[in-house]
Amino acid sequence: MIPCVRECVGKFLVWVFVSFLGVMALACTKPNRVDPGDAAQVRSIDASVERLREAYINKDATAFQSMLMPLDSLRRLELEVERDFAIYDRIQLDIGIDRVLIEGTDVAVYFHWQGQWHRKTDDPPIRERGHAILRLVGHQNLALSGVDGDAPFGMTSRRQSGELSPVR
Repeated sequence: MIPCVRECVGKFLVWVFVSFLGVMALACTKPNRVDPGDAAQVRSIDASVERLREAYINKDATAFQSMLMPLDSLRRLELEVERDFAIYDRIQLDIGIDRVLIEGTDVAVYFHWQGQWHRKTDDPPIRERGHAILRLVGHQNLALSGVDGDAPFGMTSRRQSGELSPVR
């Protein structure tokens, strides 16, 4: 009788193990629960932030301005960016998105950045980093409606007003 019990227990353990593997395989094949529309919107937001960054580092005033809403509050930003383009020969900027909040057509992109601004002279580059929030509006074509925090745009004005911290 004992060999029969051992055999039954052995078969039972094998059945439990195979069942466990089957359940795990099914758990791994569950469909992704991310809504395709939400994923497309996040990709669009990421692409908009990248277009803004590229317009800035490539010193493309037309492309940068095309991403701004026609608001008086953004006119100062536009002028500061143009000043950066005139003073700095080369701009390097890395942006990392930390969080995206979407409320209808309003989007808040929380990001961190670090960059270098090089003059044509032999002066060492200006190195800075910070955190800011881009306020975007729209669905398909996002436009910048505001910037909060320590934004990387307008380095010339920040250097003149002494708003910068020591080089990090």
